[in-house]
Amino acid sequence: MQFILLIILAQALYSAGDTVRKFILHGQGFDLTLLRSLPLWITLAFSGVGFVIQLFVLKHYDLSRTITILACCAIVFSVALGVIFFKEKFSLVNYAGVALAVVAVILTHVGHNS
Repeated sequence: MQFILLIILAQALYSAGDTVRKFILHGQGFDLTLLRSLPLWITLAFSGVGFVIQLFVLKHYDLSRTITILACCAIVFSVALGVIFFKEKFSLVNYAGVALAVVAVILTHVGHNS
């Protein structure tokens, strides 16, 4: 169970970094001068910590389950953050897709003892 919580934390850090990067890029686009932006580097540090956590989990937990949980959390967190912070619109079909991602994680853990 602790590995699952660490995977969720790793993805939460990735998603937080992505969300702040989207705020940073909003309206200005990307160019190489952006690489001098301290806020950008701070968001990359969030992602870096998430990556280190992911590496730790991969050493101790199944690859297939780790990546499935990461992918599901990425979908759920991205939808939630997009709707909350960027007022993105999702249809019932889109939410059904999110629910299917959650079902995928549950199915990959059925009968697993770790």
